[in-house]
Amino acid sequence: MITFIRSDMTSQAMNYTVPSTKYTPEHTRYGMPQNGVTLPATRYTIHEWTGSNANQYLTSSTERTSSNNLRLEAERLRCETADRTRRTQNDINVKLQDRIDNITYWKTEVDRQLQKTDQEIANLMSSKKQLEQAHVATQLPHEVATTCLKHREGRLSIDLVHDDVEVQLLKEVEMIENIQALLQQRISESDRQLSELRHCKNNLEMDLKDKCTSYGLDSRCAGLHNGSLGMSIHNNSVKIDPKSATPVAYEAFSHDNITNAEKQRVSSCRQRELNEHTMHQTSNDLHKQAETVNESFRIRTQEMIVAKTNLEENLSQTILEIGSMNENIAALKEAIRLKDSPMKVAHMRLNTRSYRPNIELVRDPVQYGLVEEVAQITDSIEALAAKLHESEAKLRNLESNKKALEEDIAVKTNSLNIDQSQCLRLRKTLVWRRHEINF
Repeated sequence: MITFIRSDMTSQAMNYTVPSTKYTPEHTRYGMPQNGVTLPATRYTIHEWTGSNANQYLTSSTERTSSNNLRLEAERLRCETADRTRRTQNDINVKLQDRIDNITYWKTEVDRQLQKTDQEIANLMSSKKQLEQAHVATQLPHEVATTCLKHREGRLSIDLVHDDVEVQLLKEVEMIENIQALLQQRISESDRQLSELRHCKNNLEMDLKDKCTSYGLDSRCAGLHNGSLGMSIHNNSVKIDPKSATPVAYEAFSHDNITNAEKQRVSSCRQRELNEHTMHQTSNDLHKQAETVNESFRIRTQEMIVAKTNLEENLSQTILEIGSMNENIAALKEAIRLKDSPMKVAHMRLNTRSYRPNIELVRDPVQYGLVEEVAQITDSIEALAAKLHESEAKLRNLESNKKALEEDIAVKTNSLNIDQSQCLRLRKTLVWRRHEINF
């Protein structure tokens, strides 16, 4: 028994009974054998023929209905996913713009604080320089006073007395030493404050640099659209880095940098005020004491010559070392430059081999070797760069030391010229050139 549904898709069923008897060659079309005629091995009845057609109609109708339903479902899914994708992309665009606005705000604030911090560093460095100049300026009166005391020890007979000049000279020496210690204390305090300011500046610069980079990247992202060229899939980027900062931590980071910078600027202003007061007070005290000393003395010429000679010898050796260090830095830079081509070759090989098709993308010894080569070259560059950084820092120290030696030699040269004069002439020079030792 074969049951099928009519092609008009109604629920009415039509039943056909197909006989199980098959006609054989021994039967004619009327059921009788016919001699001399060979018929096919299998013959079907009219009922089987009709049933087969009906079954084809049913199958065709069912497939068309299923296909139509699938097309409708696909169209609905396309519309739904397109709308969802569009809404999601629009939402991301809004969030990107909000993020860009937030970065712009913090970037502006950090940049403003950085400029203020730069200005305060310059102000404090100027104040520190005045302290150093004041500290240097105390050396000449101190050398004159101490040299005069020692020279007066050569006095003979009745002239070797403990008079008022000696009393005032001893008082002057003590005052100058106290002033030097106080000025050095203020210089050290200024150095510590400058270190704090530079630390704040470094934090602000790093924060600003990161924000500028982030601003550029997010602006680039905001400018991307479905029609942008050069886009590709980056599956490795589809993740949330657990080490990344939260928005609260992000704002707290910049807020802390700004707050700390403001705090250090306030401390720096107080330090500058203290420096100014110290310089003014010590200048008045030193000048007042210098005016009370009205005798002249000689200078210990040999001591100053020895000191000046040692400084000049150190300066000469320092200049030679600076030349050698410059050659070393140039060699390191050239070595780093020479690593660029091997690095490019290794990267190009890795990139070219990444296009090997299918099973040919083998993690073979070549691949491991190339990766190791890149790592090795990278380590070499980092080691060279570290040594270059160390060498450049040392060169800066040498230059700073050279400058300090040159300044000290100039001071000692000036002191030596004064030491070679007569005491009275020397003291009159200090009195008449009082403005030259102003702080």
